[in-house]
Parts: sequence; structure tokens; C-alpha cells
Amino acid sequence: MAYTSPSIASSGTTFAQFQEVGAGGILERLITALMPGTNGPSATVAPAVATTGGGTTGGSLPAGTYYYVVTETNGIGETTPGKEGSFTIAAGNIPQITFAALQPENLARNVYLGTTSGAEVLYAEGITTGTYNLSAAIPTNSFAVPAPTVNDTGLTATNPITGVTTNYRLAALRAVERGNLQDVWNNMAQLTTEFNRGEPMSFTGVREKMWIAHTTFAVLAEICGEIGALIDANPGHFTTVPTGIGGRKTVRQWP
Repeated sequence: MAYTSPSIASSGTTFAQFQEVGAGGILERLITALMPGTNGPSATVAPAVATTGGGTTGGSLPAGTYYYVVTETNGIGETTPGKEGSFTIAAGNIPQITFAALQPENLARNVYLGTTSGAEVLYAEGITTGTYNLSAAIPTNSFAVPAPTVNDTGLTATNPITGVTTNYRLAALRAVERGNLQDVWNNMAQLTTEFNRGEPMSFTGVREKMWIAHTTFAVLAEICGEIGALIDANPGHFTTVPTGIGGRKTVRQWP
């Protein structure tokens, strides 16, 4: 199992655009690119499971019938599940699940498993391989949360029950624009403090808040990288120009 870090694609800003709009313009282009989020696994075809694909002995799942769904993540959030599947095993069997290719821009998969249809809980996350052996028992700790009902891989997400749209990721990026990066840091620091002192925070909630902060800093890192690359590729040259009051001053010009 592995936490999935966000991967922010380049904004594609040219040097001419950078000169016109600066760092804020790159941020706006990234916000536009990230806003829609990504798609999840197929809603019509469940991933295949070979009931003894990982072996006939040594597994920790008791004999019985199991139900599973798979989600995908882009490190910013998590998609809703694809089509539910099921399989039946004998004691000790190690089922092996085979995944379809990840949807564009997604980085990893999460598997939810349960003994009742529609009641699967998080079994493994951050899977980047094409297959995965279901050899462990179903978790019973707070890691075992239900599959999400909202795709929150974009900067906003709408709750299908309440119809309320949350804008936490977008709000964090807007806070940076307003000069309130400290707020993002404070929220992350508070999260870690409350988690470490044992506050009853849901695993989903902890991961969600971490992704909000991580996305913000990942976007900032991407902006810094793009600005650095644009400056390196376009150093310009120094020259002097008249100031309009009989003097001259040194300026940088391109090309």
C-alpha cells in the first residue's frame, strides 16, 4: 500500500505568455487544466479475478464469496468505483485481480473488498502494477473505509446526495493567489497534530485534507519549475535605454 502523490502536468505556458501574465497566469492555466478532474474505471466491465492466480495456499481470506470494486487516483483525489465484481474462494486461496489500463492522468488504483455486495471497504491503495494478489485479510482498523460516492479528482466536487459543491482545493489555490499560503500550511500542520494526538478523524478525511495541501504545494512546485525553465531558455541581454528625462538606465531585453 502506498500514498499517491499528485502529479501536475505542465501548463504549456510560452515565454511570450509568461511575459504577459507572469506567475499568476501560469497558476490560472494550471487551475483550468486541473478543474475537471479525471475519469474512473469502467462502469460496465469489472476487473477480472483469477481465484487462485496468486496461489492455492497461504492466503488469509476465509473461504466464501467476496465482492470488490476498484477506484483510481491522480494524487489529487479519488474517482468513484467502477463496476462491482465477485468471486468465490476456498480457504487459503490467493485471488489475483487484473486491472484495465489506468485512465489518462491517473497514477494508481485502490481496491475495495467485502463479503456483502455494496459494502466493500478499502483493502489496498496506491497500486501501480497491472495485477494484485488479494492475500491479506480484510482490514478491521480505521483504514477500512467505504468506497467514495463522489469523484474528487478535480479542484471541485459535487455531492450527489446534497448537491453541494465543495471547493477546498480551489480555495487553497486561491488563498495562495491572495498571499495566504500560511493558511494552507497551518491547515496541514493542524491535521498532523490532531492525527498524532489521536483525535477520531476518519481515514478518508485525513487523506482528503492531506491531498488538498499536497496539491497546493505541488502546483506551486510546478509553477517554480516552469518559471525556472522559461528563464533559463530566455536569458535576454542587458542594454541601456533613455529614461525620458535626459538620462539612461540599464534594462534586460529580448531577444
